[in-house]
Amino acid sequence: MRKSLRLMVAAATGAALFATGAVIAAPAYAADGSVDAVGTGFTDLFIPPSGSDKIPFKLKVTNPYDKGGDKPGKVHVQFLKPDEADASAHAGTAADIPVVSATPAPASSVEVAASIPVASNDKPGTWKYRTAYTENGVTTAPNYPATWQTITVVAATRVSSANVDPDPVKLKKGDEVDVFANFKLEKYGDEKVTGVRFEHASSGDYYSLSSGLEADDSYHGSASFDDQAPTGSWQLKVNVTRGSKSYSFVKGFSVDGFTKAAKAKSKITIAVSPSKVKKGKTVKIYGKVYRGTSKWGAWSKKILKLYFKKKGTKTWKFVGYVGANSTGKYSKTVKPKYDGYWRLQATSTSATNSSLSAYKLVDVR
Repeated sequence: MRKSLRLMVAAATGAALFATGAVIAAPAYAADGSVDAVGTGFTDLFIPPSGSDKIPFKLKVTNPYDKGGDKPGKVHVQFLKPDEADASAHAGTAADIPVVSATPAPASSVEVAASIPVASNDKPGTWKYRTAYTENGVTTAPNYPATWQTITVVAATRVSSANVDPDPVKLKKGDEVDVFANFKLEKYGDEKVTGVRFEHASSGDYYSLSSGLEADDSYHGSASFDDQAPTGSWQLKVNVTRGSKSYSFVKGFSVDGFTKAAKAKSKITIAVSPSKVKKGKTVKIYGKVYRGTSKWGAWSKKILKLYFKKKGTKTWKFVGYVGANSTGKYSKTVKPKYDGYWRLQATSTSATNSSLSAYKLVDVR
């Protein structure tokens, strides 16, 4: 079973599609047989990969102003899809013949735009069309000729067997992951791959890949995802041009983040001795710093920050550093000048979270 990419966008670009090419006679008759319409164009005839589209062309109408420049008639189009009988004819479209103000009305021919609708579920093959003309004011059905003209409509562009490997992509901390893309371009005309890339669904991040095909129209390319790539939904996007049309085919995949190791917790005990002291005397601040996950252990030789806040104020001020020994114990002798609070902080590391001790009041007399 073919694994085709979902078609995301089908947009015409450049000059109007089917605007040039060989002339195919398509007589259309007025009641008196004096008017001809000739269809021109019909290049790039193919089924759209998705949705619906039109096959535009032009009709050259000869002497449409026999009744005056303000009274031109109208051109009509019918078409048949492959294997359809005449009774199943569908209506195409043709623009109105323009009104002119010249007196007398010009005798030369004019061109009007016409089109035949085509959809992704239509069959390629031999299609038929014919045109007719009615004079101004005629409300009866057009008198179509018995003869049909033929055009060949070929199969739609397809991108099949698309694959992204691995899927999901597992990011690696501090490393890159190679992500490979492959698909097959099923060519039925002048299709060209104009761009291939991996796109994140919402962030705008993308990785561009090469756009060259192998000799058998298969594609193989890769990009390296670093550990900063956004996680979630991504897509492989393949841009293809065919004639004057551009299409984008996409296939989704996902990217998962790497697992981050949980940090250990930390805590600090604190005591002061004495808690009441005369001005100019010293106080010992001491305790122990711990770290751990399932159980606590000493945070050996951790450097702590000592802070002081004067009583009645809101701001903690950094005083200095205090080093713990191999068993996590620390002590610091200070000579306080004011009543206030003391506390310590253990700053975080890549493996352990930060923590603050409780605060202790020292009363200076």
